[in-house]
Amino acid sequence: MPRSNRSGRPGAAAGGSTPAQGAVHSCPREGPCPGDFVLNAPCRLIKAGGGEIQISAEELEGFPSGNYNWTTSSAKIELVNARSSTVTVRGAENASAGRDAETITVVRTAPGCGTITKTVNVTVVKVKFSNSSDQRYGYDNYDTPDNLLDDHISVKQQDHTFVKIIIEGGAVGTDFNFVCDDPTLCVPDPPTGAATFDLKLDTNTGFIGPRRAKEQTDLHAKINCPAETSFGQISIDLYTEKEVDVVVAKVFDRTKAATTLRFPNENYASFTQTANSKLKEAVTKFNITNFTRDNSTSNVRYDLNGDGVFTYDIANSGGRELRAISSVMSGPGIGTKTRVAIVRAMKSYYYLGRRAARGSSTIIINTTSNFFESGDVAPLGRGATLENVTVDSISGSTITLRNPLTKNHTIGEPMEFPAAGWSSDPIIIIEGSSSVNTLKWTIVHEVGHRDLRLKDVEDTTNVMHYMQGGTDNRLRYCPRNIKYPPHGTENQWETIPR
Repeated sequence: MPRSNRSGRPGAAAGGSTPAQGAVHSCPREGPCPGDFVLNAPCRLIKAGGGEIQISAEELEGFPSGNYNWTTSSAKIELVNARSSTVTVRGAENASAGRDAETITVVRTAPGCGTITKTVNVTVVKVKFSNSSDQRYGYDNYDTPDNLLDDHISVKQQDHTFVKIIIEGGAVGTDFNFVCDDPTLCVPDPPTGAATFDLKLDTNTGFIGPRRAKEQTDLHAKINCPAETSFGQISIDLYTEKEVDVVVAKVFDRTKAATTLRFPNENYASFTQTANSKLKEAVTKFNITNFTRDNSTSNVRYDLNGDGVFTYDIANSGGRELRAISSVMSGPGIGTKTRVAIVRAMKSYYYLGRRAARGSSTIIINTTSNFFESGDVAPLGRGATLENVTVDSISGSTITLRNPLTKNHTIGEPMEFPAAGWSSDPIIIIEGSSSVNTLKWTIVHEVGHRDLRLKDVEDTTNVMHYMQGGTDNRLRYCPRNIKYPPHGTENQWETIPR
């Protein structure tokens, strides 16, 4: 009678001999050739520009390992370790044309078995941050629009702002979790299901405790999958708002017709909102008021040397004509406000500290710190001794000229430096031939020196540009080049005292 095989392997003969080939397929899970395998792809969105995900192939339980080969015809992705059970998929620079646009094919082979082919679709995604039309404060792209990692957003502490999110490749906002590194500083609203939307950032987080005047954290767009890869980030700069009270007087000297103002009826206080539309970028605002209640001009006998213009003594804190205006711009209601006086014209002078003889190529002025630069042309002297000189170099109070003097000059003679305003107390600004709009921005510029501690910079789009008539009036996080020695750069958002 034959021996029973109930407790043995189906089809196995006594002694464990190899079963017949036809018996192999009678029960696939126990044969050497599977009919399928498991494809693991928990994250299928890839960060453009070098982001990576991993996709793996896993054998069904009970079957030996096969060989895997991963391929793609897409130029948007690169496959690394493509002849293994786990492939790394790397994103190229450009985003996909749409969701699941990139196809990856994986083929399983094994000796004596047929091939098994599967496909998986992935998406190359780029997340961009941009300035929202609803932003309440500032956005600085650091002058590198193609670099998505160095932008900055400013926001007032205990307030909120908006940032524009642009997602390329076919993904949408709900594919991501927008989070701040420090959730006590900012909390984003949940994203929408759109590819482009404004994200609200709330800094009124309910945090209890002391706050510093300046705080910073990063906002990330993290993918909603186990990898939690950050597809983009932007720096959030939180500041205590800097508020400055400014009072503007329109000043003339009734005894001198030449001091009559060009814009006697201009209401400078009405410029407050326009000024703050730019100052808000640095979380700063000015409250501008007029010196007189009826916005009338103020008569001050300031032309004490009789030359028909306001004279500013640079090395002597403005000198006696500035003191004449200062004495009038005082009294109740002024308090700690920053005072600004608008005058018709001005001459700003350094003075010779020593006599200078004809034929000399050097002069010495009455200060070791001055604003002259090589190449500047300046009037030296007065009356019969007046001549124009060209600056070649400066060393302390000694100025070397490009050409010898043609006249003799005595100690105390003036050397003029052209200036449209001074950040003294009170600040002096001249009408000159400027437009009224230029004068208004010059007020902001000079108060920027005095109260915001900002320097003159070389940037025609910046309100602190050293010359009038720029093309814009921003304040920046990205460092600006400082105009005057010792030069260097200045991060304006960070420089402002708070």
